Amino acid sequence: MTEPTRQHLLDAAARVYAEVGFRGATTRRIAEEAGVHEGTLFRLFGSKTALIDEAVRSRTTAGPAVDLPEVPTDPLAELTAWATNDHAFMLECRGMIRTTMAEANERPECALEYADHPVESFRRLREYTERLVQHGFVPAAADTGAAAAMLKGSLFADAMGRDVMPSMFPPADQAPATYVRLFLRSLGATLALVLSLLLPTGSMKAQSAQGGAPTTLSLAEALRIAEVKSEGVTIANAGVMRARGQVRQADAQRLPQVNGSAGYQRAIQNQFQAITERFPSEPDTTGGSGGVGGFGAISQIFAAPNTFTFTLAGTQNLYTAGRITAQRRGADAGRTAAELGLTSARAQATLEAAQAYFDAVASDRFLAIAESSLVLTERTLSQTQLARELGSASEFDLLRARVSRDNQRPLVIQARGNRSTAYLRLKQLLDLPLATPLTLTTPIRDDMGEVAGAGTAIRIADDRTLTPDTSISARTTVKQAEARVKAQESALNAAKLSRLPSLQLSSTYQRFAYPPEGTFLPSALDLYFPNWTVSLGLSFPVLTGGRLRGERMVAEANLIEAQQQLQQSREGAALDAQLALVALEQAQAAYAASVGTDTQAEQAYRIAEVRFQEGISTQIELTEVRVQLEQARLQRVNAARDLELARLRLALLKDLPLTGGR
Repeated sequence: MTEPTRQHLLDAAARVYAEVGFRGATTRRIAEEAGVHEGTLFRLFGSKTALIDEAVRSRTTAGPAVDLPEVPTDPLAELTAWATNDHAFMLECRGMIRTTMAEANERPECALEYADHPVESFRRLREYTERLVQHGFVPAAADTGAAAAMLKGSLFADAMGRDVMPSMFPPADQAPATYVRLFLRSLGATLALVLSLLLPTGSMKAQSAQGGAPTTLSLAEALRIAEVKSEGVTIANAGVMRARGQVRQADAQRLPQVNGSAGYQRAIQNQFQAITERFPSEPDTTGGSGGVGGFGAISQIFAAPNTFTFTLAGTQNLYTAGRITAQRRGADAGRTAAELGLTSARAQATLEAAQAYFDAVASDRFLAIAESSLVLTERTLSQTQLARELGSASEFDLLRARVSRDNQRPLVIQARGNRSTAYLRLKQLLDLPLATPLTLTTPIRDDMGEVAGAGTAIRIADDRTLTPDTSISARTTVKQAEARVKAQESALNAAKLSRLPSLQLSSTYQRFAYPPEGTFLPSALDLYFPNWTVSLGLSFPVLTGGRLRGERMVAEANLIEAQQQLQQSREGAALDAQLALVALEQAQAAYAASVGTDTQAEQAYRIAEVRFQEGISTQIELTEVRVQLEQARLQRVNAARDLELARLRLALLKDLPLTGGR
């Protein structure tokens, strides 16, 4: 039998095994799947076990062909290619992997054999990660093993669970790249690495070798960098961390609290020692206890010059009249508000980065328009000079043409300055080196098509599709204010409950030692004397000097303030939504008015130029038409940029902070 037929049988066995497992994969069923006689299987493989084992082995050895290079040059591209291939392999074999894992107890030899591929794949990934450290792409302190396990585990979980829980994972074509970006970020990849991924030729090192070739930057990449580098996002992340810590603090009050202490005391003067020296105890001749075993031993303890103490003290709240529950609810509400604040900060960072990016793109266009106008004025000046030499133009016309050319030069200089300012602002916002040349690759959309309505889904640059939502209840700032109201309500409830009694169980375990003079610690364990107490305490306020009343007044004021801020947020959200819709309508109208105007102005200038050459029109008419052409071009660029930003702001409006005010 030829090799393709043998492989055909192995493929059939693998499919049946992945579907029904070892017990269900009978030779008859495999033969039917392969379309051969059952005896053919035994003739070629000898037994069902040998057939299944070879089928599993054949899939294991057919792993991804993409390997990781010995010398990293473009980590994102290299890791994305490897992860995409590895993810596709596990997706294809997910049925067999699940079956092998399910039967690991019954057939461990098969499970171990199938584990060879992921173990080898993880080893190569970890070694490549270590090479990233060696070549300076990530800090030396990075935990390469844990990061590699995280990436491999993410790919595995995605492949195994995607068809069962599709909503949990990113789109399949974007998942490997998404996991790789998080992997590099977890390693602490520097900004230099992020920038290297934007270069068409590879890393920043390659850029340096080429003598400072311009770095390319798309809008999607700018938005990703802005989210990482935004100070507002970092502050919001810190707020989330603080809120989670407060939740943990509230939870801790329900659990036992145990503290330990150790102390050493040296008595300089001791009243008991002075009493013992002045009134020495008489020997007990009555046969009773005394001397060493009676009061004398106790007096020696009180009169000991050295005392060593070890203490364990524990407390447990048994009843707090609901104060801990109220504090826990308030902490939960605070965490919700902090997480909503993080969402709002990310949306604001996205909008600011997009605005800076489009300002820079528009500045390129403005400079090109100014330079084009300068070319037109220079051409007009040349034509006027020629006409003057031929005697068909006056000296006045020549002077006007020269003045028009000279007036355009400052405008070009100003446009260049504005362009430099816009690019510096973008670099500063993204935390890029200010001296790095930058080439922007995402243009402002100017397709002259029909503008979309306010409720139409909008696709933004980082491949997200957002549907604008202008309802008040959907605004993140309103949800934040509602969460703050809940937090203050819980705080007020806790303040009211503070007047009620609370019940605590406490226990103290101590060991006392009295080292003799000239020593620091006793030499034997039995010289440490125990003292263990357990107490049940009921505490309640009797006289607090008005403290509880003051705490309640503060909580009531905070609640009133939070309620009014909620009302302000709702009113501001309603106004903000209307302003965003008005801004979009204005941008759409301005863009629609600008479409075609620049083309008409350009055609008018050609006609005016021909008329001027033929002597039909004057220099004044030509200058006026040129100014109109420049204005039309500038308005077209401004309108397109404003429309882009108005669309983006409306798409992100749900998560943006309020800007309308009252």
